[in-house]
Amino acid sequence: MTYVIILLVAGIILVILETLLPSGGILGILATACLIGAVALGFIQNQMAGWLVLLAVLIFVPILVLLGLKLLPSTPFGRKMILTENQQDKDARGRAGVDDENFEQLKGKNGTTVTALRPSGIAEIDGKRYSVVSESEMIEPAVKIVVKEVEGNNIIVGRKNA
Repeated sequence: MTYVIILLVAGIILVILETLLPSGGILGILATACLIGAVALGFIQNQMAGWLVLLAVLIFVPILVLLGLKLLPSTPFGRKMILTENQQDKDARGRAGVDDENFEQLKGKNGTTVTALRPSGIAEIDGKRYSVVSESEMIEPAVKIVVKEVEGNNIIVGRKNA
C-alpha cells in the first residue's frame, strides 16, 4: 500500500507542476504514468483499495488542474505567458485606427498626390498631407486631384479635370 500512496502523491504533484510549468507534456506523461500505476497497484493489492485510488484520481486531478490554471496567471512564468488587459481607461484609448479630426471640410478641395494611389496613398491638400483613397483608378505621384467624398475617416479622391 506504501507504493500506491507514493505513486498517487507523485502523480498529483506532477499534475500540479504540469499546469504551472512549461514541460512540453513530459510532466503530464509522468503524472499519467504515476496515476495509472497507483490505480493498477491498488487493484493488485485488493479491489477496495483500487476503487478508492481510482476515485481519488477522478476527483483530485480535475480539481487540481483547474486550481493550477487559476493560479497560473499569478506565477512569474504565467505573467510572462498570459497577456493581461491594459488597465488604461477604455474611453481614453479611443477607437483603433480612427482619427477624431473631421475631414468634411476637405470635400471639393484640390490637392496633389505625393505617392501613387493604388488605390490608397498620400496626398497633399491645402498644404497638409492626408491618407487618401482613389475613387476608381490608380493615380501616379504629382497628379492634381480633387476630394470627391468623405466617408468617416476615408478621404476619397479623383483626378482633377483640366
